[in-house]
Formats: sequence, C-alpha cells, structure tokens
Amino acid sequence: MADRYDRDFVNWQQPEGYLTHIRGHPCYDPQKDLVIPAFKQPNHYRESPLLGKPTKPRDIFLFFRGDVGKRRMPMYSRGVRQKLYQLAVDNKWREKHNILVGDTRDIHGEYSDLLSRSLFCIVAAGDGWSARMEDAVLHGCIPVIIIDNVHVVFESIVQVDAFTVRIDEAQLPMIVDILQAIPERKVRAKQAHMGHVWHRYRYSSLPGLASEVQAIMAANRPQVDPPPPPEHQRLLSTWRRLVDESHLHEEPSHDSSKPHVYFPRPFKGDPAVDDAFATIMQWLYSRIPSTR
Repeated sequence: MADRYDRDFVNWQQPEGYLTHIRGHPCYDPQKDLVIPAFKQPNHYRESPLLGKPTKPRDIFLFFRGDVGKRRMPMYSRGVRQKLYQLAVDNKWREKHNILVGDTRDIHGEYSDLLSRSLFCIVAAGDGWSARMEDAVLHGCIPVIIIDNVHVVFESIVQVDAFTVRIDEAQLPMIVDILQAIPERKVRAKQAHMGHVWHRYRYSSLPGLASEVQAIMAANRPQVDPPPPPEHQRLLSTWRRLVDESHLHEEPSHDSSKPHVYFPRPFKGDPAVDDAFATIMQWLYSRIPSTR
C-alpha cells in the first residue's frame, strides 16, 4: 500500500512474506540494469516539435495533468501529487504564475498541445512509477523530477541532469521559487540539450510505427508557398530597391530585436535513427564484454 518494497508483506497465500525471496537481489542495479521508456503512440505527442510541429511559445510555466490523489490513500505517489495540487490551489498558482496542476476536471484542453506549450513538467511517482518523464521529454518540456532516490529513464547512460531539474520531495513547498530562480540562459541550455536526446525516448523505427511517424511529420510540416512568377519577382526586386533607397538618409535604427527562437527546435532528422529501441540495442551491445 505504501509503495515501499523494502517492507515485508505477509498474508495467508505467502505466510513467509516476500523479502526472504529477494534478499540480496535488488530490483534495480544501475551497473547491469537499464530503465527504458514506456511506449507512447506517435499520436500521443503529435503536437510536439519532435514530430515536426513548429515550436510554440512556452506560455505555461509548470504543468501536470493527471491523478492528483483526490480519492487516493495518503501514501499514493508518496504524497507528492496530493501536496502539489493543494499547494497550487491554496497559493493560486494558476492566477499568479500560469501553473496548471490538476486532473481533467481542473485542466481542459488537448494533452499534447498543453505539454508542447509548457516550460516545466512535473515527473512524480504514481503507483510506484510514472511515465511522465516520457511525456515531458517527447514534448520538449523540461522535466522536474520529484522522486527521491529513483533513477528515471536512461539515467544510467544519458546525462539527464543536462536537460532536467531534480527537486527533493522535502523541497516541494519551494518549487516555484526554485524554478523561477533558474536563469533564462540555463533554461535555454537545458532545452537545447534535450534537442540532442529526445528522439531516444520514442519508439519509431519498428515496422508500422516508422510510417505512422513519417505521416504525422509530413502533416505537421509548415506549408511553403510556391515562388512567384518571374515577372512578379522582377517587380518585387524593383520595389525593394526603391524602399531601400528611400531609407538611405534616415537615422539608423537601434532596434536590434529579432524573432525569438524557441527550443528545442523542430526535429528534422530521420525518426527511425537512434530511437528508444536502437538505444536499448546499443546499450546491450556495449554490455557484451561484461557477460564473458
């Protein structure tokens, strides 16, 4: 009940408990085991730049939509989701910071769209584990990991700290201050780092999946207008030259503002290369010498 597997559980079917059977054999050993991504259908993240959708402004500061333990036992999610939801309600996070925390009755909208608009996304335990890490990474949202002493997906082989934020469960009341204190330069660096690895968290090389991913990417690709006819191009060139000449005697402008570039940038590579399955195979291959 408490998601604690180091505590014994005895019943009439197993009067000796179960710890006697696993003692000396941990469930997870980072030297020989690997935490792999849960499978997510391509449609699950169809609004993501990972599938070629133009990157959207990250107007949602912090996001979590799911079971927040309203009808759960206190030990569910180690109490993290419940505390997070209560903090959000009591402190009016939505009104003050555009932080969305709740279930589908609290937060409306298309899940993939909301994730693709979020800057930070909560990764908290559910019934002992959670696939929220995959949801965040597949949408280019910086994962905020709140699971003490637990490795997330690929943490033993990927530099996860480069594109995530880890917060101790005891620091939950300070989560907003902690995230707001991260400099914008560091935030953008984490987003850029994520753009180098996020494709490894999806399964897209297997038959059927590859064609589905390609179809979604083709549909998400921005439409490019055809070039104008040659005579229109000549008129346009003449007009631009006249406009440039008319500005020759004006004072130079000091407005150096440029369009804001959002990260991670839309993925343009081959989705069948270095996906989750390939990453697992590469890791297994690297482990061959250890089996000899």
